[in-house]
Amino acid sequence: MNMYKPFQGLCLGLALLSLSGCLDNDDDDPVTNPVDQSTKVTVTPSLGLIKNADVQLLTLANKQVVEGATGSTGEDGTAIITVPSGTTGPFIVEVKPTAESEYFDESKGQFLPLPSTTTLRAVMASLQDQVGVTTLTEIAANSIISANVVDATSVNAVNEQIKNALAPALDNILQAPQLVSENVAGSINNDQAGIYATTLAGLAKLGSSQDNPAIAILNSLKADFLDNVLDGKVGDQVFENPVYNADTFVSDLSSQISAYANSFGVAALSADINGIFSLDDIKKTLEGLEDILKDLNLDDISFDFIPGGLIPGGDDDDDDDQGSDDTVPTLTITGTSTTAGISVNLPEIKLENIPAPNPEDLGAIEQQIKTQIESQGITVSNFSFQLVSADESKLVVSVQYTISTQGVTSTSDLTYTWTPGYSSDDNDDSDDSNDVLPDALKGKVFTLTFAVSSNSGSPYSDGQVVEFTFSSSGALFIDPSPDAQIQIQEFEKVDANYVYTDEQNGFKYSVSVLNEKLNEVNLSTLENVFLGQFTEKSTDGQIENLELITEFANTYTVTGTGHSRGTVIIESGGTINFDTGLSFDTSMIVAIFDRRRDSSGQPLDEPRIQVNYGDDDDGPVIMLFLNEDLESIKMFRYRNINEDMQVDVTVVTATGGSGG
Repeated sequence: MNMYKPFQGLCLGLALLSLSGCLDNDDDDPVTNPVDQSTKVTVTPSLGLIKNADVQLLTLANKQVVEGATGSTGEDGTAIITVPSGTTGPFIVEVKPTAESEYFDESKGQFLPLPSTTTLRAVMASLQDQVGVTTLTEIAANSIISANVVDATSVNAVNEQIKNALAPALDNILQAPQLVSENVAGSINNDQAGIYATTLAGLAKLGSSQDNPAIAILNSLKADFLDNVLDGKVGDQVFENPVYNADTFVSDLSSQISAYANSFGVAALSADINGIFSLDDIKKTLEGLEDILKDLNLDDISFDFIPGGLIPGGDDDDDDDQGSDDTVPTLTITGTSTTAGISVNLPEIKLENIPAPNPEDLGAIEQQIKTQIESQGITVSNFSFQLVSADESKLVVSVQYTISTQGVTSTSDLTYTWTPGYSSDDNDDSDDSNDVLPDALKGKVFTLTFAVSSNSGSPYSDGQVVEFTFSSSGALFIDPSPDAQIQIQEFEKVDANYVYTDEQNGFKYSVSVLNEKLNEVNLSTLENVFLGQFTEKSTDGQIENLELITEFANTYTVTGTGHSRGTVIIESGGTINFDTGLSFDTSMIVAIFDRRRDSSGQPLDEPRIQVNYGDDDDGPVIMLFLNEDLESIKMFRYRNINEDMQVDVTVVTATGGSGG
């Protein structure tokens, strides 16, 4: 799976770059002025509460300790340091373990010695009255310091990206978390500090197999994120003893946060965990940091702190896709930009590890770029994305467009050159190389709406609208705007389904076609835990998936507690008459969900068809539970959680139709 991040907003970014000389941007970069007078800063380190650790302030530019700006956390876990006047940031706040240092590990539920080798830092662009020093700030600090970043703008950008990835509900990772010194029900507050504490606890619990879970997860994550992607690797080396499963990290973290908030949060915190913690927005990628961290050299970093160490990875096969093992796939962008009749040559941009796309996918890529730019509210015209040449040595595309912003119009003429070019050699050897998408999908764009299941961990919210584009070559482009676009290049044909596996983010998309049209896209984890379903909202008055009900039209003799009439009737038009006084006309249907098979095409343990007559699963629902052959109904269920009602009836016989 490749995420073609350079495409997203790249044209937009280059156009704005060409306009920068025409626009007033004197205040683009925040300036860190010297401190006018001595300032007190309260430092709150947390892995849970940290006792008796020293704290010191350093300047980021020269890594020197600021004289007098030191303190100790003592027993209450906070330290106050005084920063003398005349000191200029950005700053590093560093926690230094002592022989008496302990921390409360939320995973173990007890205080543990804080190892002397522990590194815990935060980098802030300017002084603030309160600052937290946590797992999240250390992940950001490790990248900032390793890449020799010293400017305030870049510091803020890295901190923001770590927040967006791991704690999207927080305002800022530099804020102070609530300090946890014991796991007590109802002790975590429903505020920013409580959300921060719960997030740190969820991370710690991912390391539960380790002696020091919170520290093990800290050390693993800060190494993993050095290449801006959480994938269980550092460059081409993998963790020998992984602390977490990179493939299922998002869903695992969401589950741990949910469990901790339910167990120890106040009632208000546990009332809407998904919404309060923005669990659907947690991700494993950091966006827009490639240039900021360009000086980061993994060969210069010692990774002795990683639990179990690193071993060489197995990426050689991937390199073969684009040529020899020594060839780094590179995208080079050159061109000109013309504003007010003046043309300038744009600086050459080289982006490494960007494989050439399949030329057959260029139309889909062009559509995705247009969608991304339009979502920014920018006026773009004369957009062109044309193939110039393609062979195994290089692939060249011409990109032209005109962009208008703040009353200024600029025209760009760019050339994208990938070296080496696209090669499909590996696909020729694949066992499923003959699998092709059906005409119902090939070259089509679908706007689908997501319905979340009862399982947590979905990256999409209930009702979220997402654009799916299937290219002629079989690639799938997923555009969950405004989030990063996803491209999955290959699918696997599993029975009647087309399964796309997003290894990087840990999800599967199982696409089904019914009656020569897209039926649905089921989302699951890599372990086939069902998370929800994408369906196409009808625009012609038709009800999606109605045929799933009508094919079982019949009168069913049933038995079960709470059912008075003894029959359930499914009419040919889709009306379900469940019992006396309880009938649902077709016009009342809100959604029909196919729960017969998992993403691999295998029948679920409880194959069923679910019909919703309310806005969500809490309203009126009728479920048709099927036998193993999926050809007949064995049980009906009527449920209305809002009214605390559920009636299950078992089918005895079916008469009068074809659905028995």
